[in-house]
Amino acid sequence: MFPDKKYFQRASPLTSYQFSRLHTFECVARNLSFSLAAEELSITPSAVSHRINLLEKELGFLLFQRFHRRITLTPEGERMQWALSRSFDTLNQEILDIKNRELTGNLTIYSHPSIVQCLLIPRIGDFIAQHPTIHLSIVTGQEIISLANRGVDLAMYFGKLPSGKQIDEAFMQESIVPICTPQYAKVHNLYGAPENLAGCTLLHDRYNSGEDEWLTWSQHFDLALDTESKSMEFDRSDLAVLAATKHLGVAMGRLNLVQDWIKSGELIIPFSNMILPCEHCYFMSTISERQWPKILAFKEWLMKIAPLA
Repeated sequence: MFPDKKYFQRASPLTSYQFSRLHTFECVARNLSFSLAAEELSITPSAVSHRINLLEKELGFLLFQRFHRRITLTPEGERMQWALSRSFDTLNQEILDIKNRELTGNLTIYSHPSIVQCLLIPRIGDFIAQHPTIHLSIVTGQEIISLANRGVDLAMYFGKLPSGKQIDEAFMQESIVPICTPQYAKVHNLYGAPENLAGCTLLHDRYNSGEDEWLTWSQHFDLALDTESKSMEFDRSDLAVLAATKHLGVAMGRLNLVQDWIKSGELIIPFSNMILPCEHCYFMSTISERQWPKILAFKEWLMKIAPLA
């Protein structure tokens, strides 16, 4: 008989003594058969049934629905199977990593989209060539995340270097300067004439740095510039740059992220003597307990390619 309400109220959390029974559950759930699980485990079907009944009693909920000739997982059983499958996959990967000095397997990178688009993607082939057994997963987002809760090994951000429980290390400084297409600069007579920005559309990134970069830049160079009257706003710096390549206005470019456009001549710096170093920097975050070889390999590679960006 299944436990009553009193049992549910005093059900204990999972203990180490239940792991062998969890293995039995995983076999039954995978095969959806007590007899096939018994054959795999080299025990009798009644022993399998006894272990499952005991596990259900200890957990406080049913794992299987029993019918005359078949069984199915309950919703709770499906969740348990998913959690066990994920845990076994993680354990198997860790064993493989250890055997291969951990320079293999999955490495999940999280970053602001602009950093991935402009810095990482053009150069990541070099890391892959050096470490072909590491499988990269790249995830983008705007917020600063908890690495452990999101299953992320390393994150890259642009902003003020925080001080927290994670290991946060600056890997590249940055400077800002207006950029546009040669055609846009010619039409608006921008070469060496920053005062003519008054007649231009200013392309803003309103999210990543947490500040108005146009306002910071104009104030630093003592330039009377209305940064709001004629403008277009984006939530990513690479989108502002992309808009600049389409002759839509002048973007406040981050030099390390726009080098490829500058080198190709697609974008130009009309005021080469008005480059402003940022207070913000690019930094990477890792978990202190997870300074594993594959993470350290990526950090080392990132530090090497950053000055070339």
